[in-house]
Amino acid sequence: MRELLRNRTFCRLLAGRLVTNAGDSIYYVAALWLVHDLAQSTLYTGIASFLVMAPGMLQFAVGPLVDDVEVRWALVVTQAIQGLLVLTIPAAEWLGVLSVELVLVVIPLASLVNLVTYPAQSSALPRAVDRENLPTANAVFNTAHEGVNMTFNAVGGILVGMAAVGAVGAFLVDAATFGVAILLFVGLTLPERRSGTDADSDGAASAETATTDGGADPSDENSEGDGSESVGERVRRYTGDFRDGIAYLRGTAFVPVLLPQVFISFATGMLLAILPAFAAMRGGSGLYGVLLSALAAGALVGSVLSARLDGVPYGYLMLGGTALTGLAWIGAALSTWTPAVVAFFALAIVYSGGNSVLFDTLVQTVVPEAKLGRVTSAMTTLQGTATPFGSLVGGAAAAVVGPVPLVIAVGVANLLGTLYFALSASLRTLPAVRDVEYGDDRIEQFRGGP
Repeated sequence: MRELLRNRTFCRLLAGRLVTNAGDSIYYVAALWLVHDLAQSTLYTGIASFLVMAPGMLQFAVGPLVDDVEVRWALVVTQAIQGLLVLTIPAAEWLGVLSVELVLVVIPLASLVNLVTYPAQSSALPRAVDRENLPTANAVFNTAHEGVNMTFNAVGGILVGMAAVGAVGAFLVDAATFGVAILLFVGLTLPERRSGTDADSDGAASAETATTDGGADPSDENSEGDGSESVGERVRRYTGDFRDGIAYLRGTAFVPVLLPQVFISFATGMLLAILPAFAAMRGGSGLYGVLLSALAAGALVGSVLSARLDGVPYGYLMLGGTALTGLAWIGAALSTWTPAVVAFFALAIVYSGGNSVLFDTLVQTVVPEAKLGRVTSAMTTLQGTATPFGSLVGGAAAAVVGPVPLVIAVGVANLLGTLYFALSASLRTLPAVRDVEYGDDRIEQFRGGP
């Protein structure tokens, strides 16, 4: 770690990472709250949440673009474009022409540009540090990502709740973060890309980091030389890999295990869409940011606990986890005391955060290495697509029944998932993650059902 901190290039990249994460958190909180404030409708916040996340479904096509451009200027240009887009909001307010429609146009454009940022940072990391320090550097990057998100979700909520700042003023603060990031990235000096074995290894590490930040990882034995692929070729290969991944999943335990996770992703999208309206009912914009931070904190706690839960039979873990999640969401919906609401929000996401780690470990242990990229890509696509569409459905439903019944419905649905696991003896008897083996027949030859 001391060697990394003496590396000026790494420190510059890390500082840029912290600043861009902070800006993204403020931007997300301010954008959804501003749409809620302008439209006073969960339908519009659902659309806004969808527009923030939907461009992420194109993340797989960004690889060739990042590989074909100079990383430093890719980072500088994307930060500059995002800063200008964000500034259109306070400019429109100053001119008296601010509307919800303008915000809904700016949101997807900024999200599209942002697709380049994290892959570009990940691409720069293997060139900034020695190979033996790369695992530590990746760990620091990912820890910084979660910590900053947790902190600045709350900061964003505080900013939009301050009379002197508000949602529009928060966009000015966000624009300032892009300016700081430009200053950090413009002075970035990276060595030339290495060729041969080292480069391939570093590329794999870079791809792993990009996946951690939310992009699908379509890499497998056919992905060498991705840098020479066009976007069209990448799309065709990705589609083929997705089909191959789905073909492998048929008949395995991953399908009945994955279905509740896809639902959880869908439910998360619903909750993100109604969160501004729910927070307004329970405490206002400041609570909105605190609830987002509670979600991040709960996921972080779950990730840490996962190391202690890999010896628990996986079937019983899913049974208990979905029950805990369902009860926590119902508690959050019915509570009116702010500390209790925050605590229930954090508790409701603990299982999801821990299970994501354990499920990834299960997949990486069982699936043949030659198929791992395809299978991971297929599952990531299914889960990643569910979240933005959940936002659309959640926003529309809450416009009819209100946000509180929708949070209760999410809790009840999780309890139905608990019943599903309770009635399936074959799922309940799934082994602990630490006990599975490569090509484990208990997973690959699964023929159970509820």
